[in-house]
Amino acid sequence: MQNKSIKLIIAGGGTGGHLFPAFAIADTLKKRISNSTIHFVGSKFGIEADKFKSKEESFTLLNIRGFVRGLSTTALIRNILFPIRFMASYINTRRLLRTFSPDIVVGTGGYASGLPILGAIHKGIPTLIHEQNSFPGFTTRWLASRVDRVCISYHDTERYLKKKTSFSREILSARNYH
Repeated sequence: MQNKSIKLIIAGGGTGGHLFPAFAIADTLKKRISNSTIHFVGSKFGIEADKFKSKEESFTLLNIRGFVRGLSTTALIRNILFPIRFMASYINTRRLLRTFSPDIVVGTGGYASGLPILGAIHKGIPTLIHEQNSFPGFTTRWLASRVDRVCISYHDTERYLKKKTSFSREILSARNYH
């Protein structure tokens, strides 16, 4: 499909389980639509802070961390800083959405995917979550009912989500990009 083009933000990270599926989606899309433009979004604190540098695409690292569970001084400090980091990262995300102007925003899970998906929802940009785990994390469960499409890798995942889902192989065929 050489005559089509698409601008896509792919957000996710924290762990390789969220980041490497993002890379696989990008690689597949580039093979199918050669003139696609991809921008990755992740966290300064996740594995993506190092891995994005090896990719050709542009990227944004947000100053966001997930909640720390447990009782410790570190957990208390990080959790107190969360609202400040959240608002600053949300503002940066909105700026990115305005300047990059994506056709769709895809989240692959992890706390770094939440703000780009949320910002896209607020701006009316089509959204998709790709959940590759059998048990979806907090961000996916929180946003799944609000996105346009959720693609899953395991049938069992659907019971944790309040949204009709599709299997991953349908991710591009949903918009006739095959």
